[in-house]
Amino acid sequence: MAGIAVFLLLSFFFEWFERKIVARIQKRVGPYYTGPQGVLQPFFDFMKLLLKREKIPGETDIFLYRLAPLLGVVFLTYGFLHIPFFSPEPVLSFRGDLLVIILIFAFTSFSYMLAGLSVRTPFTVLGTSRLIVQYSLYEALFLSAFALVFLQLGSASISGIVGYEIAGEPLVFYQPIAFAVAVFSILAKLEKPPFDLPHAKQEIAAGWMSELSSRTLAYIRLANDMDYTLSVLLVVSLFLGAGSGPYSLETPFLWPIYFLLKALAIILLLSYIEGIAVRVRSILLPMRLGLPLSILLALQAALILVFKGGLV
Repeated sequence: MAGIAVFLLLSFFFEWFERKIVARIQKRVGPYYTGPQGVLQPFFDFMKLLLKREKIPGETDIFLYRLAPLLGVVFLTYGFLHIPFFSPEPVLSFRGDLLVIILIFAFTSFSYMLAGLSVRTPFTVLGTSRLIVQYSLYEALFLSAFALVFLQLGSASISGIVGYEIAGEPLVFYQPIAFAVAVFSILAKLEKPPFDLPHAKQEIAAGWMSELSSRTLAYIRLANDMDYTLSVLLVVSLFLGAGSGPYSLETPFLWPIYFLLKALAIILLLSYIEGIAVRVRSILLPMRLGLPLSILLALQAALILVFKGGLV
């Protein structure tokens, strides 16, 4: 239960940190009044949505409408238990748990699509179609970056990969392309600017989320925050050595501190891109972004196979 509570707190805290950074870049204040520097604002936003009256459109599949948001929250919560946030050994660990995390991301994306398709209105249908196109491209790139880690080390255990990094060096030094693609793809798979086409406000209102309200919208937003948090924590684990750092093994309380600092550094980078970038046209996604990144990943995979006996 403590791990689940920490995951919820991290999800709300990372949302607040992202909103503050983007606000500063855009010369705004951001969350300010609720809690110290507005740090409690994401939590109160969640509670406010839970207490609102729900309005469900007529042509709605009630079963999918209720089920889809909860699926994402449950899957992602289970995924956090495989992240070595508190120590080099996570709460749950077994051979192949990296593959489980990959499946969790896929199921979570599928739950978003179910939520959009559960309400058959023009905005939700158009937004969901954009969502499917974007996910099919960038979710594949995001997971391909992790596949390169498996290709190099031959291990699908997150704790095993972290142990390798502790004994040697973080994999970002050997796989900078995969690291860059993984970080870059987080923005796209979570519909952050400049990849917010599925819910482009100027074009299709809130897109696939246009008809969601009250508890359903609250859980969808919570799942999105959890997805963001788990994605960042997994990138830190696989490429930056998780919580490893000076005296982190001798002094256990330093491990989560180092882990948190590394995660905040990635969120700072993502927030900066989010704050200054303009929206990417959908027609440019496959050819000008997806294809070059796929080629880079393929080249790195080829190098790993050629130099399998050593590190690339």
